[in-house]
Amino acid sequence: MKTIIRFTCFMVFLPAALSSHAQVRTATAAFYKATGNNLVWVNAAGRKNLLLLAGYIAQAPYLGLQPQSYRPQLLSGLLDGMPVIPPTGADSVLTDQQVTAIAIQFFSDVAYGWFKGPPVKFNGPAYDPRKESDISAMLAASLLTNTFDTFLRETEPDDPAYHLIKDKIAFLYNQVTDTAFKEIPVRAANVDSSNRPLLLRLKQLGIPDTMQVTGKLTVPQVRLRYAQRMFNLLDDGSLRSSVLKALNVPIAARLQALDQALNVQRWLSAAKKQAAVIVNIPSGDLVMYRQDTPLVHSRVITGKKSTPTPTLCSHITEVILFPYWMVPYKIATKELLPHIQQDIGYLEANGFEVLDKSGRAVDPFNVKWHTLSPGYFPYVIRQNTGCDNSLGIIKLNFYSPFSVYLHDTPWKSLFMLNQRFFSHGCVRVEEAAVLARILLKEQAVVIDTLITRAASPTGKPITFPLTEPAWVFILYNTAWLNEEEQLRFYDDVYGIAP
Repeated sequence: MKTIIRFTCFMVFLPAALSSHAQVRTATAAFYKATGNNLVWVNAAGRKNLLLLAGYIAQAPYLGLQPQSYRPQLLSGLLDGMPVIPPTGADSVLTDQQVTAIAIQFFSDVAYGWFKGPPVKFNGPAYDPRKESDISAMLAASLLTNTFDTFLRETEPDDPAYHLIKDKIAFLYNQVTDTAFKEIPVRAANVDSSNRPLLLRLKQLGIPDTMQVTGKLTVPQVRLRYAQRMFNLLDDGSLRSSVLKALNVPIAARLQALDQALNVQRWLSAAKKQAAVIVNIPSGDLVMYRQDTPLVHSRVITGKKSTPTPTLCSHITEVILFPYWMVPYKIATKELLPHIQQDIGYLEANGFEVLDKSGRAVDPFNVKWHTLSPGYFPYVIRQNTGCDNSLGIIKLNFYSPFSVYLHDTPWKSLFMLNQRFFSHGCVRVEEAAVLARILLKEQAVVIDTLITRAASPTGKPITFPLTEPAWVFILYNTAWLNEEEQLRFYDDVYGIAP
């Protein structure tokens, strides 16, 4: 005889996550409505699926998740025939509800990602792909159709980057959980078979000793060069201090970076099905997606450690050709003002105008520059349009409280450097013109014509609103894929990696 559930309010004993407990409770109630308000886990018929669920949760470390977040002791107790009674003394109905809530939370994390806190500092559009209601409906359908044995695979993102990161997590996790695992610091600079700590570390990182050798290189040298590329370092086969530092980063720290990257890939999955521009600060690159397809890859320049680029989510709403640069107050007073006080000709030489607080142009020769300071500066400095403008000839505009945006730059040579952290916080985009053309595909010919002229026909900025705003994400992940879809580990330049 089936046990009919009368759904009651209950506490969900889960850690804080992006989803609230209220969302899980609502999704759990919907689940039981879909399954006819019957017990689905804590009866004889449900044991098979309970065993599958426990197995799925046991895989959490391979999925960038933490098993203890999903109360494995409750599931193991049920499977051992010794139910773990919640503190309220609830009966089997409440226990069944608890298991369902755990399942919904787990599969929601698998589908949408789990984070200790918000993935970005600013989330203007309140981007949140999590839909526990969808997971609840899918879970109910899976149990009713007896297809729960494939449910984990169905909830994971179908994305090559996701699976590459996941595979690396599996390899490294197997390394650190091996009873023989031991980390020995690599200190010696010799790259040969006598450097046992080096060979051990290369093996632990998954770099095989069967790599093909060409020319005069030895197998250890070829393996080391592979590792150098993995760490985004010059692959010259020598054990410089930067290479030793990268090699000696604990495997646990690499796993933590990969866990973060895997959850970010989940979080981005919904946005990548639309138009989305994704910047990753440590790797210094940008990718634009539309319908899960990468359309633009570009190197970028981001903020110095002293003026870091903030993480954010927003919408690109317009492209501005030949933009003005409204110099931020801090830059105007701390960097430009000393030059102006020494030589007022600095303004004209660099295309700057002086505006009052109302936006009216002011004759710079009528300003008492020697009386001004960072504490008192009642003016705005604006750089005129043109190729020498610090924003270049293209600005991709979006709202944020940080006064940062994506833009072109007249200083293209800096993109050739491996470490590109030079800005005051904005993101300089090497392929800004290509990106603008794709975002404004209906006006691509007009864009090309204006860019070719390299000057505004009116001497003023020209604004092109986007017919459909595009997502923009500025992220901070020290494990990320490069343009060739190869997994790389990058320096934690800002010192903020989890």
